[in-house]
Amino acid sequence: MWPFGKSTEARLQEALAENQVLSRYPLSAKVVRKTAVFSGELPHERLKNLLVAVAEGINGVENADTSAVVITGGEEAVAGSDPLALAREALARIKADPDLAGNPIDVIQRGERIILRGAVDSEAEAARARELAEAVAGAGRVDAGGLQVIAGAAKLNVTDDDGDVVYTVQPGDTLSGIALRYYGSASRGAYMKIANANGLADPNKIYVGQKLKIPGTVAGPDGELA
Repeated sequence: MWPFGKSTEARLQEALAENQVLSRYPLSAKVVRKTAVFSGELPHERLKNLLVAVAEGINGVENADTSAVVITGGEEAVAGSDPLALAREALARIKADPDLAGNPIDVIQRGERIILRGAVDSEAEAARARELAEAVAGAGRVDAGGLQVIAGAAKLNVTDDDGDVVYTVQPGDTLSGIALRYYGSASRGAYMKIANANGLADPNKIYVGQKLKIPGTVAGPDGELA
């Protein structure tokens, strides 16, 4: 289940690969202490701002470090206005909405298309997020198909320094129930990912107040651990 089924780093890397400008260049990205750390090569310093804008749209990322990006020159600067202006505006509108601000939502732009991915608490909130994105001047189609309704999504959106989700065990919780909430699956494979990530010898033994890291994966909850 997205977004909890994928790590912050994996989602950042996807956004970088999907960007029509940046995907042309040899770049890599990782998340360290909630900071998107980029490395690689770009032809112009101006494009570093685009990297920062991509990072800003990813839930769980708070800062961006482009110091390891080498500027090579050799190409003309990208002309025109900010190629992520629509995503920036949509993100600002969503974060300013009191019902949506805490939800784990990524905002990505592809051409004039705005893409929303993540989780909201209700169908009404999903509709509201779409409405806010559609209200951005110049926005083309808004793709909100990646928004899932997960009860208490905002409360589940607690991340550690790496942007990975951390859950505090509540009375009545089971590891399979927690896996279902985050991954959409209560299978042994799903809950054992959580058990293994937290060094639990017995997945049946968790206690109230215990903090559990909910590992994101590269390919979703059925993929390998990130």
